Amino acid sequence: MRKLFLQIHLWVSLLLGLFIVVICTTGSLLVIENDVEKWIHPQLYQPTPGHASLLDVQQGVEQAFPGFKMDRIELPTEDGLYHVRLTKDANGKASTQNVYVDPGSAHVLGPVGPSRNIFFTKVLQIHRYLLAQDVLGKANASIVAGFMGIGLIIILVTGAYLWWPGLRKFALGFRIIRNKGKLALNLGLHKTVGIVTIPFLLVFALTGTAYQLDKYVFGWLGMSTKTEAAASWSKTTNMNGSPLSLDTIVQNTQERFPNLKLVRVQLPTKSDQTYQLAMKEGYSPSGSSNVTVYEDPYTGEILGKTNPNAPMAFYSAWKRGLHFATWGGESVIIASFLMGMMPLFLMITGLVIWQFKARARRRSKSSSRIKESPPTTMIPLISSAE
Repeated sequence: MRKLFLQIHLWVSLLLGLFIVVICTTGSLLVIENDVEKWIHPQLYQPTPGHASLLDVQQGVEQAFPGFKMDRIELPTEDGLYHVRLTKDANGKASTQNVYVDPGSAHVLGPVGPSRNIFFTKVLQIHRYLLAQDVLGKANASIVAGFMGIGLIIILVTGAYLWWPGLRKFALGFRIIRNKGKLALNLGLHKTVGIVTIPFLLVFALTGTAYQLDKYVFGWLGMSTKTEAAASWSKTTNMNGSPLSLDTIVQNTQERFPNLKLVRVQLPTKSDQTYQLAMKEGYSPSGSSNVTVYEDPYTGEILGKTNPNAPMAFYSAWKRGLHFATWGGESVIIASFLMGMMPLFLMITGLVIWQFKARARRRSKSSSRIKESPPTTMIPLISSAE
């Protein structure tokens, strides 16, 4: 059994290892994206004291970007800024623009998104689709990336099996031998670092694979990954008069649910659509919202609220929290970044081990051939003069 697991571990690593390392490394970079952006663009992260109304924010961003309409606003969190998304329909094609807004003055600090973080946009495309979205389409490319996640799970499980030294020799599994050559050193580093990082990498692999493939798996089971919400909640039949202001909509919801924290507001883009207010009820492992409140834009009536304890809502919250390391603080982000970089280290040490063993096998075969070959008979040369 051990020999079989060794072959599986070796060949899956050789065939898929490079792709898996790329996915894990880009995932680590995405974990620190916000910190990098703050370092590169400090002028965009300097909020002033005060609380501007949401209506002022809406009017400010729409004046700064003529032709665009605000369709989503995220309330200040760690960076202390409003995150606003604007959209417009240009020749039948939707165009989006993301901006940061100062919560004190409602002043637009600057655009974000593709016009700014081109590097991280490309990193995200590599992480999700391995840059195959233009060739295979996003759906097929995400399936390919999902199977890479399955490959990582196989590598981790077989690696844990190969590492296991038994209960009596458990401590020896963490031993690194530094005075018996490069092979022993790399073998010790590979096993020790591997077993320490396996729990973290297994969580990332399982949740990442779920992000890519769970809709297909649940679909086969006749289930949906979307949070349950009645269709009538997102449509209004009371299109009389003018819609209520954004501030009024938010105030109505906060008065109805005083113990819930508002996180994000999705504005209607069509006359018959309702407001969707993402809120946080109790503890949310995703670090963000875990319920959505639907409100009529004309009457302010609360049409419905999702259940944070519903199975699919609970599953989605934990999937996001574990994969994006949003359930903890800065220390969890740093640890997740380091763990995501470990497959690169394991690939390097694994290749070194494979190379040393391959050389040893070649030398062993060569020496065996020399030993097995018959001795050469020396025939003396006799000159004709003798």
